[in-house]
Amino acid sequence: MTISLAVTTAAKLTPTLDQIAQELSALLNSPYVPRMGRSLPDIFEASEASRLLVAGADHLRLYDGASGAEYFYHPNMFLSRGSVILAGGPDHFLSAVDLSPGETLLDCTLGFASESALASLALGGTAKVVGLESEPVLAEITRRGLQTFVLRSAPLTAALRRIEVVTADNRLYLEFCETNAFDVVYFDPFFDERLSGSEASISPLFVFGNPAPLSPDAVENARRVARRCVVIKHPGHIELPGPISQWVTKTHGGRKSRVVYSVLENLSEG
Repeated sequence: MTISLAVTTAAKLTPTLDQIAQELSALLNSPYVPRMGRSLPDIFEASEASRLLVAGADHLRLYDGASGAEYFYHPNMFLSRGSVILAGGPDHFLSAVDLSPGETLLDCTLGFASESALASLALGGTAKVVGLESEPVLAEITRRGLQTFVLRSAPLTAALRRIEVVTADNRLYLEFCETNAFDVVYFDPFFDERLSGSEASISPLFVFGNPAPLSPDAVENARRVARRCVVIKHPGHIELPGPISQWVTKTHGGRKSRVVYSVLENLSEG
């Protein structure tokens, strides 16, 4: 079934919400359906869309008519992990990427941008963190969320603001990206097997996200694009596909960690 999208507003309409919804409609090339006091099921029926993007007072929400799944931006585990970092604690992702002030990171699988935010936090005001999201509606939800979500810590909030969201498929982006364009290139791809206990936080991404598996060609291009290293997050008990596992030089993760960060340091010259 072809997935179609319509845009509407929260039930309590304001001129600002109406303007935002119409801007999103034009940006995403999707019809705008005025709410007019109707329920979301009624809007689904009237629009004949399979998904609805709802502009609310302080957020955007995406609904899937078939599954009932809902997607909106939130910083996921960044609040707890970032707080640990601010207190001087360790983080396996930051150990793997080993960023220094002035360096840059390309996140090829942005999702909720948790690791991008950790990189931004570590780099501080010098941060250049670019995150790729191939699904245009998810990119827009995340882009706006990163610019508006307020955490209880000013440094954590500032880290969100420094992330640049680019709507692009990582395979195409990496293919045409300049050699050594970033210091670190990062992947957190989907795997067929989900970790138990993770469903509550990441299940919307399995409904709305791009399910393409990790591409060896994309990783090979990433080795050319990265000046220093490529880092891949994956379940610790799952071996990386194809030749990728042969390129791994070290892995970061605790003894009880369900996920690890594999590092590819011996980069090709492209």
